Amino acid sequence: MLKSPKYFNSSLWDTLSGEYYRSFTEKNDYYHIFDYWHWDEKVSDEILMNQYGWETAIDTSTTWRIGDGTAAIYNYIYYLVAGFTEHDTFRSNQVREGQLTREDALNLVKEENRPRYENIRWYLDALGMDFSSVVKIINSIPRLYIV
Repeated sequence: MLKSPKYFNSSLWDTLSGEYYRSFTEKNDYYHIFDYWHWDEKVSDEILMNQYGWETAIDTSTTWRIGDGTAAIYNYIYYLVAGFTEHDTFRSNQVREGQLTREDALNLVKEENRPRYENIRWYLDALGMDFSSVVKIINSIPRLYIV
């Protein structure tokens, strides 16, 4: 931020104060459902599929973020550039909650972090953008890690 002073604008105080109140103050004027209900992915998936006819994607085994065209492309960028995606964050949270073992989480993200080229192509087509050109540009972004 020091190298880019424009980050210091009028919204910075609002952002910092919002984060402070969200993270460090006691909330007594509303309730979080997950303070009272334990979320379990398997139970949720079973209900969605068996009771609501939830459709799954053909290019991934996960049921999470499957209909959002933006998720496939930004997770592709995250993985190429930073080496992790929102799937890693999600599974890490499940490990911390005791819902998954680390080994199970690593096996899941190995599959979930595979590029969803078919979904990316659909999304870019919907935006009128050329798949090959966009992927070539994304692939040229410098990496923040070494494999």
